[in-house]
Amino acid sequence: MKSLSLLKTIFFCFSITSVTKITAQEKHISFGKVSSEDNKAVANTIVYIKNQNDTVCTDANGNFKFNQAIKFPISLIVQDKEEKRIILVTDENWNENFGMKIHFKEKEVNQEVVNSTAENFYTQNDLGLSGKLNGKLKDIPQTISIVNQNQMSDIQSVRVSDLIHDMVGVNQASSYDDYTIRGFSSGYTGLRLVDGMRSGFGYGTSYFNSPLTINLERIEIIKGSGGILFGDTNPGGTINLVTKRPLEKFSVQAGVSSGSFEPTIDVGGPINNKLFYRFNAGYLTAKPFRYNSGNQKLYTVAPSLTFKPRKGTQIDVDFTYDKFNGLLDRGMLANKNDLFASNSSLTLSQPSDFFKTQTFNYRASLEQKILDNLTLTAKYSKSIYQEDLNEHRLYNGFGDSSNNTILTIEFLSRQGKYYTDNAVSYFNYKIGKRDLKQNIIFGVDYAQYKPDSDNQQKQARSKIVDGKTVPLTFDLNNPVYGSKDLSSYVWLKQSSLSTISSYKTTGIYINDQIKYHRLEMLFGLRYEHYLSRSLDATTPYTAIQNKFLPRVGLTYKLSSTFNYFANYSQGYVPIAADYVVNYKKYGSDQPFKSENSYQIETGIKSDFFNNKLQINLALFNIERNNMMVATGQLSDDGYVVYRQSGKVNSKGFEFDLRGQLIKNLQMTLNYSFTATKVQASSIASEVGLPLANAPKNMANVWLKYSILHSSFKGFGFGLGASYVSRRRMENTVGQNAEGDYLWGFLPDYTLVNTALYYQLNSFTLTLQCTNVFNKYYFIGGIDYTRIFPGSSVGYSANLSYSF
Repeated sequence: MKSLSLLKTIFFCFSITSVTKITAQEKHISFGKVSSEDNKAVANTIVYIKNQNDTVCTDANGNFKFNQAIKFPISLIVQDKEEKRIILVTDENWNENFGMKIHFKEKEVNQEVVNSTAENFYTQNDLGLSGKLNGKLKDIPQTISIVNQNQMSDIQSVRVSDLIHDMVGVNQASSYDDYTIRGFSSGYTGLRLVDGMRSGFGYGTSYFNSPLTINLERIEIIKGSGGILFGDTNPGGTINLVTKRPLEKFSVQAGVSSGSFEPTIDVGGPINNKLFYRFNAGYLTAKPFRYNSGNQKLYTVAPSLTFKPRKGTQIDVDFTYDKFNGLLDRGMLANKNDLFASNSSLTLSQPSDFFKTQTFNYRASLEQKILDNLTLTAKYSKSIYQEDLNEHRLYNGFGDSSNNTILTIEFLSRQGKYYTDNAVSYFNYKIGKRDLKQNIIFGVDYAQYKPDSDNQQKQARSKIVDGKTVPLTFDLNNPVYGSKDLSSYVWLKQSSLSTISSYKTTGIYINDQIKYHRLEMLFGLRYEHYLSRSLDATTPYTAIQNKFLPRVGLTYKLSSTFNYFANYSQGYVPIAADYVVNYKKYGSDQPFKSENSYQIETGIKSDFFNNKLQINLALFNIERNNMMVATGQLSDDGYVVYRQSGKVNSKGFEFDLRGQLIKNLQMTLNYSFTATKVQASSIASEVGLPLANAPKNMANVWLKYSILHSSFKGFGFGLGASYVSRRRMENTVGQNAEGDYLWGFLPDYTLVNTALYYQLNSFTLTLQCTNVFNKYYFIGGIDYTRIFPGSSVGYSANLSYSF
């Protein structure tokens, strides 16, 4: 998707104002100008000659000029961001005085049917975040990390979690769909977006499963609080999954992978001149190295339609179905707190355990142009997530505290269904000309989440053996696996499912982007009204919270290469009604409070080599108050025990480079320094410690080199490395002699990945090796009984076909 100023269809006309005869054997300097249909200059458009290295970019006045002598005829390629058109230039359509005049024609609405990316670029130059924040990434006063489809393909990412190291400042906190962004966990209740809409507990937010990437165009992480845009969000950043759009031209891409068997299909095109479609589907089956038996299977089906009934109107309809069948991985057990003493495949899961989920996600949107400068957007999304779970899992640590070898466990059976609805409506109004331009967005968001009234959960922590009640245990020194007799289990009284309270939230916001000469300013204000109801029908309670969330930002164009930016924003996370009225069930002696946060950010954004290489630097400071933290303990009734820290801080800087250094070399390089600190806590010994699963240093590099020599034409190779520094675990692991609580730490690690490519016509073969040196490492951890080891060395082959 692209904004109105960038969504254009290229057509050209060459005006000849004098007659000059040029033969095909003469050489001439080629120059010209790119302008819009109303003769306004179009800057930063790439122009180059096919099969030659001479590439130029239009300047602020839309002019371009090649520095080499050119012999006609030539194939001139004009590329506007993700699209390109080829123009044949001969002596008959060339003017010696005025060169070439190339015109752009704007689309009728600010969201178009997108063609597949023409070149394999890792850069992303524009943003259309659900229409709420539009423009070039370089001009937006906020850090936004993006991994596009080209990079996904080169890395051979199967799931979203495969791409995390390629996003600066983002770390995987567990084997789930769980990440820390600038030191803050996205967490079990962390907000995920799909096409700028809340995905609820469904696709992208089921937490225990990272979604497949087969229907994703790109992944965006909007750094800092997104409160002005989306309401309650993680202060570190918000993840937005952008799905593939229907195509104007027929296209087919199909592939199959070994290692984990993964057939995929991506087909799209026009049904007629008003209706377009796209269909994505994929299937993943693999035997995880952590499980004792059985495979995990994941299916995704994602059709979409775009309908353009008349000028100025566009309707989009999308559907995503996601199904998982496998086991729920609760992490590795460290025998006697020694990370390297236990086998990484050791698990509490029994052969009879299972975890099955289904997700249905529906999305529809309307773009209606009311006036030339006024557009109405209305969107609706519904998510239905359901799960069926049987598992043996840890219950409050060890039963023999002296040896730490006998674990107390529980059996949990859960059947649940959850519904999330999101409606978004806003006006986009553009005014001003030339030196002063203004883009005002006024809108209303509504979202609601509700668990099904028939949700059930059963728990057992003991069983009957020879007429006696004995606790459920697991011996680390003598693990036993087999089918369990559930009829002998002693069930707890609780039958209703402990989960998040239902809620409804309404946001009214205004966002004003102002451009004056080199200065661009951003002002925004959102009013959020949050209403939550308690789960327990015997003690009904409604919690209401109201919050104003401001944001200001500016971008100043230092030169055609460098932009300076700065912003300030506030965020919050409301507190569910159950944590207010039934706080004792969750281990607190007083009601929990809502969280508040703010971010100050500044930095430099730059581009080089005609916008083929982007380098960004950002400095940030984030403060968060009243952060809720799970202790890892369960109450006697089966509720998760929480505590609330007083104040935490995260400050640091990020360096992000991506793009093309030379024609046949694509690369990404990023480094982040994130210093997190607990400044006030309910546990005194935690003050001064870093936040959980928040590495201070992270770095990543990925290179793809394509061989141009005719003898090896079609071959290429990729090489990447990732580094993550030492991290603190989430929960306490014991006490010292003075009675102070202690935390465990995970060691740093470095991973190396390689790939080999061969392309022949429409076929591409990719051979990949991950964790080349078979590094034994840990991606995250809650405590010594729940540690998440990374995968060992892996090999895969992928064969794809496209036309």
